[in-house]
Amino acid sequence: MDRRKFFSDGLRDLFRDLMQSPVGRAVDRQLHGISNVLDPRGLDYMIEQSQPRDPLPEDHYARPPGALPDPDAFEKACTKCGDCETACPYGTIFQLDFRSGPLVNPESVPCHLCVDYPCIQACQEGALLPLQADEVPRFGQARLVQENCVNHPNNKYQRRRDSAGRQRHCTECKQACPVQGVVKYNAQKFPQFADFCTGCGLCAAACPALSIAIRIDPDIELTETE
Repeated sequence: MDRRKFFSDGLRDLFRDLMQSPVGRAVDRQLHGISNVLDPRGLDYMIEQSQPRDPLPEDHYARPPGALPDPDAFEKACTKCGDCETACPYGTIFQLDFRSGPLVNPESVPCHLCVDYPCIQACQEGALLPLQADEVPRFGQARLVQENCVNHPNNKYQRRRDSAGRQRHCTECKQACPVQGVVKYNAQKFPQFADFCTGCGLCAAACPALSIAIRIDPDIELTETE
């Protein structure tokens, strides 16, 4: 075996394991929070990707959990005080400017669907309302970029190995998904995302692919900010 390849593969696996450990996830969460302050569009906009991103309308983002569904009603109720933004422990909520009000771009910084939704609790104006017990917010729909998926045959070098050193198929997106049954795998081991996906972005954040393999297509009717 090539010694250089042996060490490079070992370091890559070690780094991937570190970032997917509780400590690594905590560090990643803090970095996302810091980057959200530096650039409200999130870390992915600050780091040049290895390939061009699909064009997405810059003015199409999601509102925070519990947002009034009617855009006009939300605009009237929201004072743009920033309390929900401050309350979010993950740096998910941001404002583009003083006119935009609170926004979410889950493809860049995911919503963790907090049990107590501190963003909703922080809103005193009624722009964000408590969710029903079995209700989850909807931001968009996860979509696979198949050629970038770790399970694609061309990307098998990115796969993690088991204790015996054998490459194993990736299931990180399914493990990260907070809604049971959303992620299933086809015969080629590619993830398929059900239409009741929330678009929270946790699968995209957990994806270990070197190039973006999971996109979050926004629900346009829910994300109009004009």
